[in-house]
Parts: sequence; structure tokens; C-alpha cells
Amino acid sequence: MTILFIEADEPLLMFSSVEMAEQYLEAVDVRSGVYKRAFGQAGELFSIEAESEIVVIRATEQPADPDGLCELLRRSLHGVGEAFLPDADLPTLVAAVEARWTKRQRFATAISRWGCIVAVFMLVGLGVFI
Repeated sequence: MTILFIEADEPLLMFSSVEMAEQYLEAVDVRSGVYKRAFGQAGELFSIEAESEIVVIRATEQPADPDGLCELLRRSLHGVGEAFLPDADLPTLVAAVEARWTKRQRFATAISRWGCIVAVFMLVGLGVFI
């Protein structure tokens, strides 16, 4: 499975696979140039194209750009206030971004579960008063 890092307005999107990225990204945004670059975890370059309303991501034949990926990951970690060593190598930066992404996903899942539970109690509470 290829982890995919996509430079965007956020400035970084991370996907656990090319397929997940293709499902998440919108063709209109691809055509508008929202997604600037896409990298594999070793700096491999990927193209992002819109074919009608379908997003297609493919590995390119261009040489890998690990320095470009390092710069993107550093900027992303800095943007969210995450501490990292300025001279950290690519595997260290990838691991730091993965850890942050995993933590964020767990937090979002926990919020979703609690949000559903709160919503059910609110509906039950409203039913009592009506």
C-alpha cells in the first residue's frame, strides 16, 4: 500500500492509498489546480488528473523528489505547531506526519461516536417534552 501525500491549500492531505485519494478528491478541484503535487512516502511523484468527473492518480516516470517531500512535510508540521527537528530525515518526517494523522483520525472517530450518542439523548429528551 502506498501512502500518498498531496500538497493542497490545506497545505497537506494524506491518504493511506491511491484509491482512497481518488475517491476523496473532487474532479472540479483537480481542474482548478487545488492539488499542486503528489508524493509517495519516498518522494515518488504522482500525477493527479480529472477524467470527466473521475479523479485518476498515477505514478509518473519522473525521478523521485525526496527533498520536495521533506519540505512539504516540514511546512505541514510547522503549520500545525508540531515539534520536529529541522534537520530530520525523510523517514522521520513521514513517521511524524503519519503519527499526527493517525491521532487526528482517532480523535475524529471518537468525536463522531460521542456526537451520535449526544444526538440520540437530545432526541430522546425532546421526545419527553413534546
